[in-house]
Amino acid sequence: MSAIVGFLLGARDRLGEIRSVEAVHRFFEKFPEVFMDKLHVAVPKRKQLLSSGQNAELNKLDASRFAPFWNEIVKNLREEDYISNTELDLLLMPKNIGGLPIVQWPLFLLASKVFLAKDIAVDCNDSQDELWLRISKDEYMQYAVEECFHSIKYILSSILDKEGHLWVQRIFDGIQESISKNNIQSDIHFSKLPNVIAKLVAVAGILKETESADMKKGAVNAIQDLYEVVHHEVLFVDLSANIDDWSQINRARAEGRLFSNLKWPNEPGLKDMIKRLHSLLTIKESAANVPKNLEASRRLQFFTNSLFMQMPVARPVSEMLSFST
Repeated sequence: MSAIVGFLLGARDRLGEIRSVEAVHRFFEKFPEVFMDKLHVAVPKRKQLLSSGQNAELNKLDASRFAPFWNEIVKNLREEDYISNTELDLLLMPKNIGGLPIVQWPLFLLASKVFLAKDIAVDCNDSQDELWLRISKDEYMQYAVEECFHSIKYILSSILDKEGHLWVQRIFDGIQESISKNNIQSDIHFSKLPNVIAKLVAVAGILKETESADMKKGAVNAIQDLYEVVHHEVLFVDLSANIDDWSQINRARAEGRLFSNLKWPNEPGLKDMIKRLHSLLTIKESAANVPKNLEASRRLQFFTNSLFMQMPVARPVSEMLSFST
């Protein structure tokens, strides 16, 4: 009888539910919230976000608090040589304290998802809603697409100024407007997405390197190539909506100064974002079996299972009793 009761209690508390690397992948997006509920002391800002229903901000806050603990475990696995450097890069979780409005998940969850989404978009002849439904059936594919969208905008906006910055704003505003009007299928030629990805890989591949005169020149040329592909092959832009802005942009391009004042991304957070974007756009192999080492897998399963245990509410250190008392 006690064994049955123990089994039922464990099932209720979801103990032992995570028994494989696949389960770690599947349930990962739940870990930050459970971590904050079970192991972290109460955060006033979190209570405010909960009460106001600001779910996006709440998820980002939870992720920012969970990431250091997860990363410490992953780094220890590398120190003990249970995982490789490549696996370390895939398993580490971004700090989630930057300017993106979404949660950035570890790359092992998002690897190859951009290419799968690209194939779906290229082959899809259905409506915009149907296209997004097919992509969002895989939540991590959705997250990968959203992160690329926001990262590209953030990176280009950060390194370009004046007319170059204005160009980025007009392009992304146009895409957002197209989405809101349900016209994405007619405004974007998805068959040319591979060309866009190739140009973005070239831009990110240069920007992630150390600044030099040659690198800066190469980055300007790469962004100019991206401009050509976006305007001539991929995106239909209605110039009449913002005719003054587009006149200013076209004049700067004709004079050869649209992207000339490029500011090199030396800030560590921005550099990390560029490297991560490059990885999202180049990793074609699935990371479904990461980590490969059985002991590393066992430790991650043990930690993530423990998040679902019934535990007392975490108290601030100031309220804890001293061991010497």
